[in-house]
Amino acid sequence: MPSASPAAAYHRQISEEKRDAILDAALECFLDRGFTGTSLSRIARAADVSTATLYRHFPSKDELFAQIIERPFLDVSPESLVDLPAGKPREVLHEIADHYARLILTPHFHPLVRALIAEALRLPEMGHALEQRGHGPFLAAVKSYIEREHALGTLAVPEAGLAAEQFLGMISSVVFWPRMLNDERRPSEAKVQRTCDEAVATFLARYAIG
Repeated sequence: MPSASPAAAYHRQISEEKRDAILDAALECFLDRGFTGTSLSRIARAADVSTATLYRHFPSKDELFAQIIERPFLDVSPESLVDLPAGKPREVLHEIADHYARLILTPHFHPLVRALIAEALRLPEMGHALEQRGHGPFLAAVKSYIEREHALGTLAVPEAGLAAEQFLGMISSVVFWPRMLNDERRPSEAKVQRTCDEAVATFLARYAIG
């Protein structure tokens, strides 16, 4: 199959750059003015693109907001965990824990979730977007991995979904939720690492075979 021409590759790069600029501008606008207080025209001005360009990438404000929620989670999906080493749950669970902790500590994640919670009181579909496009697929990826290890016989997990929630919950209860109330309560790197290590140790103590 012939490779794309230099011109086509250039136009694709420009399109991706504009899409990223729109997402960056939309995030700032939503954090500043909330979902209902932000118009697509305002986002287009902030991104320095035309409204037509914005609509080519995002057909609605709901879809744009959903893709902002989805953005931090894009590199972890049930398919992405297939390539992780099989039969080595200690190694893989550490990798998952470290990635999850970094994800929920990324800039804007806490204020974005706060904004989403505020909007969800009036617009329940915003809460559904977080579950369906953000945390939900990540949780599904972890559940899928646990099920595979259960099938291999390295773990004995009667309820993989519950076990995945327990595992991530041990991390988010220390790394995420305290900052929801106070932005100054960012845990130290040492505390984050210790939290991840203890989550893995606790999980394996409960579910590991041998």
